[in-house]
Amino acid sequence: MNKFLFEAMRQSARDVGCEPSDFMSDKNTVLRSRHANNAKAIYPSEPDFLLVRYGCCSVVSVKDIKYPEVSAYFSEHEYLCPCDLPTLGFIPMLETVWFLPADDDIDPLSCPYEIRFLKPEDFSELYLPEWSNALSKKRPHLDKMAVGAYDGEKLIGLAGASQDAENMLQIGIDVLSEYRRRGVASALTSTLAHEIIIRGQTPFYSCWWFNVPSLKNAVRSGFVPAWTEIEAKLI
Repeated sequence: MNKFLFEAMRQSARDVGCEPSDFMSDKNTVLRSRHANNAKAIYPSEPDFLLVRYGCCSVVSVKDIKYPEVSAYFSEHEYLCPCDLPTLGFIPMLETVWFLPADDDIDPLSCPYEIRFLKPEDFSELYLPEWSNALSKKRPHLDKMAVGAYDGEKLIGLAGASQDAENMLQIGIDVLSEYRRRGVASALTSTLAHEIIIRGQTPFYSCWWFNVPSLKNAVRSGFVPAWTEIEAKLI
């Protein structure tokens, strides 16, 4: 197990209230959700339903009121079919694939445009719709670093890193539509990932399972799929 996977499992264990070793078990684990101050920033501290899957089993954190029903379901089913969530009393919210570096480091890729490093003090005028994946207007205090691609003085692509977990920075990427398919996204993503690694933290990347361009960008940038998550809300 490499250092990035170990750190990711430690954080996921905090998210759902289990032990990291539970993710490598040969059977599903269902737990009653509880308050967690150190959960990933994107999740509520006490989720209604959160499923995390690294290997051959699922670990599920669920509200106490639904624990018996959900526990019974996972004792009978190896996998969760999302279409079963409404019958269990939940509305699916997010179904995401999460990526970690394929190796101990990621080599920055190049693109036809100048790449510049940006600091948090440079972000104030960049909380705009076109950069909403790279930077979070709702949680600007978590945005720690970014790299931008420039055509002259025009910002045409931006990758930002958010401190969504104690030792992990999540990368988000945006490229203006007229500059896509030119290697900008993978150049920015890989450059930022390399910078995170040399600073001693774990870069990670996520997207919805149906976002094929984002899935491809993760792989081109030196990442591999590491785990999946499903979040749902009580009906």
